[in-house]
Parts: sequence; structure tokens; C-alpha cells
Amino acid sequence: MSERIPETPHLTERELLVLALVSKGYSAKEVAQELRIAPRTVEKHIDHVRLKIRARNRTHMVAQAISRGLLAE
Repeated sequence: MSERIPETPHLTERELLVLALVSKGYSAKEVAQELRIAPRTVEKHIDHVRLKIRARNRTHMVAQAISRGLLAE
């Protein structure tokens, strides 16, 4: 049985930036400080990325992003 490769979702520049920082281990609060935005806004970006990638949690989101070529390993 061959595994179908899921299509790569379109992520905004801000979503990609938040994803990259989360993949480096930054908390939502740390991402917010780095980008000078509210922590709740960061959480919204994370939720949007997670939904677009269809990930169960942040760890799965980062793993999926790497496997889809959205992040460098």
C-alpha cells in the first residue's frame, strides 16, 4: 500500500515565522516577546498552523512541517 503525500498547505509569512520559533523550543510568551505581539496572537497563529497541517499538537505540528519541507531539520 503506497502512502499518499498530503498537499502542502499555504502558510502566511507570520505563521512560518512563528512555526520556526516554536520548532526551536520557544514558548508562546517568548515568541510574542521576540515578535513584539501579544501571546494570545501567537497562540492563534499556532492554532491556525496546526489546523492547516492537521496536526494533533505542537510536537506533531513541527514533525509534520519538517516532513513537508516547511522547516529545515
